[in-house]
Amino acid sequence: MMKTRSRTARGGGGTEKRPGAETLRMAARLLGATFAVGLLALPAAAQSRDYAISAGRLSDVLAAYAAAAGVQLVYDPATLSNLASPGLSGSYTVQQGFARLLAGSGHDLQPAGSGNFILVPKGRRTSSLPADGSTLLAPLLIWRSQADDPYRTLGAVARLDGDQLERRYSGAVGDLFKGTPGVIAANNHNGSKLDVNIRGMQGQNRVKVAIDGTQQTSTTWRGYAGVDERVYLDPDLIGGIDISKGPGGGAAGAGSTGGVVAIRTLEGRDVVAEGEIQGWRLRFGSSDNATAPQDPGSFGQRDDAPGLDGRNRSGSLAYGYVGERFEMLLAAAERKRGNYFAGRHGDTTYSHDGRDYLLSFTKPGEEVFNSSEDSSTLMAKFAWTWGDAQRLSLGLTQHDTRFGESMGSLMFQQDDGFRQVKLSDLSAKTYTLRYTHAPDSPLVDLKAGVWMSDVAGTTRAVTAALGGLEQWGYVPADEPRYARTRTYGADVSNTSRFSVGGGALSLTYGASYQREDIDGDTYCSRTFERDRCVWMTPSVGTREVASLFSSTTWDFAADWRLEAGLRYDAWRLRDRSETARAGGDRRDGGRLTPTISLGHDLTPELQLFARYAMGIRPPTLRETMVSDANATPNPDLRQERSRSLEIGANFARDSAFLPGDSARLKFVWFNNRHRDYISRVTADPMPGQPVFTFANIDRAEFEGVELSGSYENRRLFAEVGANYYTDAEFCRNGDCSSGNVQTDYAANHVPPDLSLSLTAGVKLFDERLSMGLQAQHAGKRMSAPTTQDRQRTAMWQPYTVVNLFASYEFSDSARLDLRIENAADRYYVDALDGWTPAPGRTLRLGVSATF
Repeated sequence: MMKTRSRTARGGGGTEKRPGAETLRMAARLLGATFAVGLLALPAAAQSRDYAISAGRLSDVLAAYAAAAGVQLVYDPATLSNLASPGLSGSYTVQQGFARLLAGSGHDLQPAGSGNFILVPKGRRTSSLPADGSTLLAPLLIWRSQADDPYRTLGAVARLDGDQLERRYSGAVGDLFKGTPGVIAANNHNGSKLDVNIRGMQGQNRVKVAIDGTQQTSTTWRGYAGVDERVYLDPDLIGGIDISKGPGGGAAGAGSTGGVVAIRTLEGRDVVAEGEIQGWRLRFGSSDNATAPQDPGSFGQRDDAPGLDGRNRSGSLAYGYVGERFEMLLAAAERKRGNYFAGRHGDTTYSHDGRDYLLSFTKPGEEVFNSSEDSSTLMAKFAWTWGDAQRLSLGLTQHDTRFGESMGSLMFQQDDGFRQVKLSDLSAKTYTLRYTHAPDSPLVDLKAGVWMSDVAGTTRAVTAALGGLEQWGYVPADEPRYARTRTYGADVSNTSRFSVGGGALSLTYGASYQREDIDGDTYCSRTFERDRCVWMTPSVGTREVASLFSSTTWDFAADWRLEAGLRYDAWRLRDRSETARAGGDRRDGGRLTPTISLGHDLTPELQLFARYAMGIRPPTLRETMVSDANATPNPDLRQERSRSLEIGANFARDSAFLPGDSARLKFVWFNNRHRDYISRVTADPMPGQPVFTFANIDRAEFEGVELSGSYENRRLFAEVGANYYTDAEFCRNGDCSSGNVQTDYAANHVPPDLSLSLTAGVKLFDERLSMGLQAQHAGKRMSAPTTQDRQRTAMWQPYTVVNLFASYEFSDSARLDLRIENAADRYYVDALDGWTPAPGRTLRLGVSATF
């Protein structure tokens, strides 16, 4: 969405220091400037919007509301000390929302023109601001944007939206997470999907990805190297991403221990300009360094990367309508990219036990087989508001894609067996129905929803096979694997707000339910078409997780906050496969787990916090009942039990170095311990039986530190991220080391010991031109690789990659974007990306327009 250009830095948490005359004059002029999040024009101020602002200090609640409403507010901070607010939830116009929040506070809201507001003591009015903004005001605070929320949260969280999403995207949806400490999109360039790793936890429902509250995750076997946990969506239709690390996460976090990734797709107000009731958004992009895939069965990788010919392209069109009682969004997106080409400069091998091994069978500058994507997405959203702040919303999405992917066993067994295979195809559909009711009562803030997702498609279970033997009847096999996962869910919650001991207290309580119906066809695994099939039985059955949860937030003093919660997760598995045995086809379990956080504001800018959380991860059908993963299931598996401990600090200051700038910083030390971690282990060999099974090992443990921050002024902007693991170990039978999972899927889930990211740039020509660079560094793998054939661990060498970007706004509704990705044309394999080298130097052009 085109954003109104800002001639000031984005606001922040603020300071209560009394400003000098120059600061006052500057701040007064800010009232006449457009704000970065877009000011609410007078016609739009009469429109209602939905808000969900948690209880807290009145200053924090007003800050969150002003940012969500897109208005600029000025006030004397001293007048709001020790005041609490129950928060706000429901549909309100800007003035209605402020009126409810300020009721009983002794303050009034005074319009200042152009959608700006001043907070004044009740009964006192301030002269209207002249057009040149030269009026001097009392000590003031400029409200921060919603992007500042992570820097006031008691725990390790991250938020991605707006410019961050646009600057990070580099051709794969997982690129959006680069630069977020502790978060990696695994297998990012192998298949058209999203598979998130948070602090070493990945797969088998350890990390939940929720799209508009729905979950469409499907688990796909990828050979000896493990399984993928897949989510499909088009990045053009993403409006924002919230990430919480560790157990918790409300309704979406039931049964997960690694964390929750909550993705919000576009809404009508993301497309409609302020002051309008309808609008369009058009995007188009094109890139070089990719070519159409060769015919299936081709073995020769090309090295003639094409230029910018328009064949690799993406586009989207969205229409939004925002009325007083009705909202609508209609959107379509299409994406087409061929096989890309690897970089030309860099290490191609790694050493282990005195021997060199190839990082990949794709050489520098060569075409990367099975890396193409061809997808289309349709999305529709409708919302009706009526009566006493009631709202009903309906959402429908369909994502169809054909893409290339390579199973691990195809990529490392033999160089001359790597080939182009048939494309996989998949369709993902989601349906959502949600209801909210927020009457004029602090006791009722009701949210309820039901949803369904349906993911079905055919992937390829392909092993390495020599080419050139077709004349003797040895045709490499290319067997399809069909699977379908239908997931049904419902959730309901309510928030009640009180004032206790002079502080605000909010209590949220609710329930959620999720049921996965997993189905699939028995399929053939073989090397050549003339070989006898090894028939693989897929996981077929149901997995249910139900949860009761509650959380309390209490500001029991002006500078202290306590958050506490309890949840009970219950689960049940049922095997419905052909091999199901009566009496052994059902499993269930459950556990009560707590969460508690404590925060203290040392100063208005600096907050310290500590968090303790527990959670469980139920075993899956694949692990307990029936498996197509060359492993004997174990019906006696226990649920994983996780404990997360975090100690950290938040810092947010405006005018830190220059008038009007903003500085943000978050530091977290964490120790995550996962007891009864479920691991694939070697089994006692029996004739005709697989050599693997699943077992609970003692524990898996990850410890480290994370740092994230940003700085911005009128000319410069920067964002940094760092993640360093001080320890990572897996303990089995009392023996602890990072090498105890060499036969487990987790062998390919262990992240690099060090990850660093930097985004830095300048704003020129009245902020119409933004340009800068992004740098990513990944350190070494923390655990030793396995070199045994078929179980070989994916490996990478430490690398640093630099992207360049520029964006020019011709007007408030038209923008041109230019990116040069991997500017040095490095040959490297991304961390956790298997044996697939990343794209080489790629030029990407994009245009965006709103009208």
